[in-house]
Amino acid sequence: MKLRVALLTSVLALGMSLPAAAQSSSASPSTGDTLNLPVSLDKIREGLAQPAPGESLKGINDPPPTFRIEIREQQKFAELVSKLKFDKPGPQVPGGVDAYDQYQRLFPRIDNPRVQPYGAFSTGEIMTLSVEALIEKYIAQKMLRVVGTAMRSQAEREAREEVARSLAQFWASQSAVPSSAAQPKE
Repeated sequence: MKLRVALLTSVLALGMSLPAAAQSSSASPSTGDTLNLPVSLDKIREGLAQPAPGESLKGINDPPPTFRIEIREQQKFAELVSKLKFDKPGPQVPGGVDAYDQYQRLFPRIDNPRVQPYGAFSTGEIMTLSVEALIEKYIAQKMLRVVGTAMRSQAEREAREEVARSLAQFWASQSAVPSSAAQPKE
């Protein structure tokens, strides 16, 4: 079977190569014939045989150009990025972010309920914390506003009284001045 396939392949290959060889031998020109090309090979050979021209190319000896091209997009981007601050927000985790991540992987919150936020507090302590937060939010802030307003009005009243006392003292000292200095000369 393999012998038949090899024999068939060789016959087909030989059959394909014979017509191609016959065509190439009949199409090749003899030494006296010239090819019918749109360019002359003799002129190309003559041009290549000539020495290179002595003068330089036109424009090389001219003065340098008076223009310049600059791409500024990267510079604008660098200026914008330099203005950004990449500080880590909020309080820093003890040991760094990597230590915190490692701790979270070693002690997941689901398996260790004491690791969860407020996990160390009992139910009563959490209730106390929440009541204190509500009191601070609703009552303490309003009381601070009321007390702050009362203290401000008291400070304003005391300042007015002090100004009135100072003016009364000033006018009292003005009336005690001798009358000779107050009389005009005639």
